[in-house]
Parts: sequence; C-alpha cells; structure tokens
Amino acid sequence: MADTESSATTPAAKGEAKHTAVSPRSGRVRGGLALIFSLIALISGGYLWYMLLYERPDLLATDVVGKLTRIEGEMQELRGAVTSVEQETTALQESSTTIQAGLEGIRKDLLKNRADWAMAEAEQLMVIANHRLQLARDVGSALAALRATDRLLESLADPNLLPVRRTLAREIASLEALERIDIPGMSLRLVQLAEQADRLPMAGAGRAASETVAVSTPANTDWRTSAHDLWQDLKSLVRIRYHSEGQKPLLAPEQHYFLRENLRLMLFGAQNALLQGNVPVYQENLKSAIQWLRDYYDLTSQVTVAALADLEKLATARVVAEMPNIAGSLAALRDVKSRRGST
Repeated sequence: MADTESSATTPAAKGEAKHTAVSPRSGRVRGGLALIFSLIALISGGYLWYMLLYERPDLLATDVVGKLTRIEGEMQELRGAVTSVEQETTALQESSTTIQAGLEGIRKDLLKNRADWAMAEAEQLMVIANHRLQLARDVGSALAALRATDRLLESLADPNLLPVRRTLAREIASLEALERIDIPGMSLRLVQLAEQADRLPMAGAGRAASETVAVSTPANTDWRTSAHDLWQDLKSLVRIRYHSEGQKPLLAPEQHYFLRENLRLMLFGAQNALLQGNVPVYQENLKSAIQWLRDYYDLTSQVTVAALADLEKLATARVVAEMPNIAGSLAALRDVKSRRGST
C-alpha cells in the first residue's frame, strides 16, 4: 500500500515540476510580444510624422497656422484686457489724486478753523484779563487769563504769533511784579459793611428808651411813694446833667434813615473809588464814614466797634494807584487776525 501511495504521488509531483519549468518561458514570450508591438507603434508614428512632414506638409502648416491664429487672437484679447486695466488704473489714480487733493483741502480748512477758533478764544481771554484788571483791579484773575492765553497760543505753533507771545510775556511779568493786594476782597468787605448799616445801633437809643419807660410809669397816689419818686427824679436829674456833656442830642426816628443812607453812600463811594484806583477819594470816603460812626452810632455796641475797626483797617491798607497796561498783546493778536483774514 505504501508503494501505491508513492506511485500516486509521483505523477503529481512531476506535473508541478513541469508547470514550474514552463512559467518562465511564457513570461519571456509576453515580454517579447510587448517589445514587438512597441516597435510597431514607434515605426507607425515615425511614418505618420514623415508623411505629414514630407509628403503632406500642408496639413502640418494648416495646423500650425490655425494655432498661431488662435494664439494671436488670444494675445489680442489679452492686449485689450491689459489696455482696459491700464485705463481703469489711470482713472483710479486720477480719482485718488482728486480725493487726496480734497482731503488735503479739508485738512487745511480744519487746521485753519482750529487756529481761528483758538485765536478767537485767546482774544476773549485777553479781553477778560483787561476788564478784570482795569474795572475790578483783580490782578490774580487777569494774570491767570493771560497765562491761559499764552498756553493756547503756544499750542498753535504758529511763527506769526511770536510777536504776540513776546508782548504777552512782558505783560505777565509786569503783573507778577505787582504787590499782591486783595482788591476784590476789600471791595466785598465795603459792600458787607454798607449792608450792615441797618443793624448798627444809633447813639442815644438806649437813653431814649429808658426815658420813655420813665414817662410811661403810672403815678402812685401814696405820699410816701410820691416822695420816694421825687427823690429818685432829683438824683436822676443830677446824673443826667453829669453825663449829658459827652452825649449827642437825641434824633427823631425819621432822621435815623438819612443817617444810615449817608453811611451807605460813603461806603459805596469808597468801593467805587477803590475799583477805579482813585486813592484820595477812597481814603476821603472812609475817613468820613469813620467819623460818621463815631458821631451818630452807639460806640458801646460790639457791632459798631467791629465795623469801626474794619473801616480803620481798610483806610490804612495799601492800594495801588495805577495798574500796568496789558492791552498791547490784544492789539497785536487782532493785527495778526486781520492779516490772516486778508490772505
């Protein structure tokens, strides 16, 4: 049986060996066929090329001419497109130039308007400084206004404003050199004293009230009481005679109004002279007001004593008679503005 299996296996093995031996040969055959077909295709292509080049050159020329014609048409289209793009670019450049010119004009207008606004504000500050100095003699406010004006003109960085700033610097220096005197505070104190005139007690008001009480006391029919009252009256007469040498006569109530109004007029006159720098009139009004208080008002009252002390202090205070002229910078600025407007 073993021999049978051996005999059965042997033909199969032989068949496989035969098949294995045949496979390389078939591969070489296929490779050879592919090479042959490639040669045939190459020869055919070469033949066709030869025919087109030598036998039928008209076909090749026609094809080349057609291609050249198409290329020229495409080139013409490209040139037209390039020309259109160039025209559009030129139009855009012109439009951009126009826009830039417009923007530059707007920028110049804005700068000019800003300069005009700043110069108008500077002029207003200078006017305020002159008014505060000449009308109210307020050196501090005038100095602050001029300094603000100088900062504003500096921000413009305009060479044409240099003469204005030089004049402005001299005026600021002249104000800084002045002795600081609180003219506005002194003026307000005079107004307060004038408004206080109604509350100042008149001289003899207490004496008149005591006499009124004495007269209005009802009489007593008792002889002892009458004798006592008579003695008291005699004593009071002696006392009144002793004190009456230094007292002013009693004034009627309607006269009190005129006394107070006269005091107000003196105080307001002193205030007006103070603001105008009229030192003699200022001192004369204060001197009259002080004497008026001493003559017609109650000097035992604390209110009167305080008012009198304030007036004496104001009368001895130093007042500058003449303020410096700060109108030069204002005139210079207006000259620059007029020259700008004419150009």
